[in-house]
Amino acid sequence: MASRLVMDSLAELAPTLGGTVSAPDRDEEERAIYRLKTMAEQAHASILAHADHHPPLHSMGTTLVMAHLLPLPKPRLLVVNVGDSRAYLVRAGTITQLTRDHTLIEEYVRDGRLTPAQAARHPDRHVLTRAMGLAPHLESDLFFFDLLDGDLLLLCSDGLTKMLTDERILQTVRPHQHIPSLATQTLIQMALDAGGIDNVTVVACTITEIPDGANIH
Repeated sequence: MASRLVMDSLAELAPTLGGTVSAPDRDEEERAIYRLKTMAEQAHASILAHADHHPPLHSMGTTLVMAHLLPLPKPRLLVVNVGDSRAYLVRAGTITQLTRDHTLIEEYVRDGRLTPAQAARHPDRHVLTRAMGLAPHLESDLFFFDLLDGDLLLLCSDGLTKMLTDERILQTVRPHQHIPSLATQTLIQMALDAGGIDNVTVVACTITEIPDGANIH
């Protein structure tokens, strides 16, 4: 229910980002940042409002990762995340996690209390420290990245990353880097074949140089 409320809210608000195509400058980047933050906050508020009217749903929550491409002189990606849904960038045979997980164990790794290897096996590795709908005010992270022709962007839920390592994800998408629909289908099927212990959501986008500015998205 929380996930559906967030998606419905974002779908309703997404057209407010449309103005970024007509004014590709740094001022527009600031406006896009404000819009993305506002969209996340309003989606968060929709969960809280629904829970207020339906007490059995109190404390429901979900995670979020969303991205917006700005057609500045060089394509620039804005990514917002809350929780442990992730954004990845596949470039030149490497995979990079663009977002930072908001989990208890990830905080332990950043503080030096656990190594990444210990964190990968820890029984509490999926305990969230942030989520949509679980606190009066939303805390989200915002990241910026300049993109290159041929880059592959992946957005995914933890239903994928619980089942496949980053290296396995990279090996899976490399043959389909320029056909994102095949990348998503293959990743989802592999996660299900590996056990599929959680819902698996994957969105993929390949960045391609397009001379027609009207088609930049």
